[in-house]
Amino acid sequence: MRNTIKIFTFFIALFWMGEGIGQTPFMSQSFSATNFFNPAAVGFSENNQFQSFYRNQFSGVGDPFKTLGVGVDFALSRSEANDWYSNFGVGLQGVSEQVLNGIMQTNAITVSVSNRVFLDKYRNSFLSMGISTTVLTRNVNRSALTFGDQYYSGRLFNSSSMETVGDFPAKFSTNGGVLYSFTSPEAILQAGASTYFINRTSNTQPYDNVSQSFQFNTTFNYERMVNEDKTFFLHANYQKRLEASFLYAGGAIGLPIRSFYDNNRIYVGCFYRSTDAVVPYIGLLFNKYKIGMTYDIYQNSMTSANLRPQTFEFTLSTTLTSNIPKNLKSIFN
Repeated sequence: MRNTIKIFTFFIALFWMGEGIGQTPFMSQSFSATNFFNPAAVGFSENNQFQSFYRNQFSGVGDPFKTLGVGVDFALSRSEANDWYSNFGVGLQGVSEQVLNGIMQTNAITVSVSNRVFLDKYRNSFLSMGISTTVLTRNVNRSALTFGDQYYSGRLFNSSSMETVGDFPAKFSTNGGVLYSFTSPEAILQAGASTYFINRTSNTQPYDNVSQSFQFNTTFNYERMVNEDKTFFLHANYQKRLEASFLYAGGAIGLPIRSFYDNNRIYVGCFYRSTDAVVPYIGLLFNKYKIGMTYDIYQNSMTSANLRPQTFEFTLSTTLTSNIPKNLKSIFN
């Protein structure tokens, strides 16, 4: 009965969190950095962990976008009395986005907490709910704008429009998410959703007042062992953002590294983002480290003007403790 009340409270709280304000980074490897997208994911892996990513977007047409993120999360209330399982988790994430070599910079720091309810007596599946608070700042380096009139992304900046790209005061936000997870020695499955209320100015619309709107993220992750030493994984997410809505989906095959042990694998795969790109992926799961790299190949409509945009993304994660996993060692957990 107590678990039923908790689950009901989860969904009531998630609905209420829609009144918060916040936003998430744009990534091609969101499956490697779930904690940045869903606060319900923090603190529930076999080990405490550190996550980071670096994304250099559209570098072939100048240097317009760079994104750097770092995050840590920890399990709380582990004890011998509950067989070292945690019911609470906490996470801290920081994201910095730079536009045109730092002419405009957005920084966000997020603190997340989560609570989970186990759904079976073996504790292989659980439902968690998380909330997060974010402080976000955005500012413009006017000294780097060297001309009275500048053309950027289809808009003309001039002296009369400079007040529209002035410094933005700090904003605070509250966001919410839910996550279902199932793990076993052969497979892992995760399905979750989070909601944010976007309250920021678009980089590409300096003249207009941007209508506030909800951002939704839904995520599905599944990895399974085959032939005792190989795995395959599938990932899909749908995002409704301020600038666009899109479906991102694909998968990879995990091949064992024969000279090592403990299910170390190299991953090779590919993803498709419905609005603009095909994204090849290569990853490495080695001991306590997870490394991933993607390269976005944009559709012909984006390269018809002889522009060759290049987007590279690099992720690195590691565990902060050395517990031996009881279930499948996966790219997701």
